[in-house]
Parts: sequence; structure tokens; C-alpha cells
Amino acid sequence: MKINRSRVPEQCAFDLMVGANLNYIRRFRKLTMLKVSEQMPFTFQQLQKYEKGANTISAYKLDKLSNIYNVNLNGIVKPEFILNHQKSLTPPLEEIKDNLKKDGIDWRDTVLPASPDNNKGATDENN
Repeated sequence: MKINRSRVPEQCAFDLMVGANLNYIRRFRKLTMLKVSEQMPFTFQQLQKYEKGANTISAYKLDKLSNIYNVNLNGIVKPEFILNHQKSLTPPLEEIKDNLKKDGIDWRDTVLPASPDNNKGATDENN
């Protein structure tokens, strides 16, 4: 007896979010779908469906992908995965300022000079 299965809206939203995370990290690692699918038990077309959220990915396949992408499985199923990953790549401004201060550098000395267009407004105000 065949059971008719359908995805509920919450599952569809979850699949879209996980798919977006998978797509982001694959592109970040500069891997093609074909290259990834050669290491997996599915085709690049199936990976494409996972990344678009059209299909639900199994825990086993998701674990294998997280190993290929070198990311934490726990993180890849979180909505804030992409934001957290991007934050981890760029240190906060205060951290940069602190590191410069430790080296005896005033952060204002590292700012590029203003463009001529920006200086024009400043000189007008001073006159």
C-alpha cells in the first residue's frame, strides 16, 4: 500500500533555507555542482534540486555535504548560517581598532583620503 506524502509549508520553508545555505557555502568554496555530485551518491541535477529547496535532503546526504564543505552540520540547518559565516570572515570594526591600537597605530591614520568630490563640499563650508 502506497502512502501519499506531501511536504507541509514549514518543511518547504526549511528546505529552501537549507538549500540556500548549501548553495552559499558551495559557491564560497568555489565548487561546481558536478564536482560535488561526483563525491556524493546523487547527480548534480539532484544537488540543484536540494539547493533550490525543491527536494528534501536526507540527514545522511546533508552530513556528507557538510564534510565536503568543511562546515558544521549544526550550523548549516540554521537560518542565520550565511550571516554568521560572513561575520566570521570579517572582524568587527572595534576589534580592528583595538589591534591597530596595540600596534601603536591610530585607526584614523589608516583611512584613505577623501575623494576630490568629497573635499569640494568641505572647502565650501570652510570659506
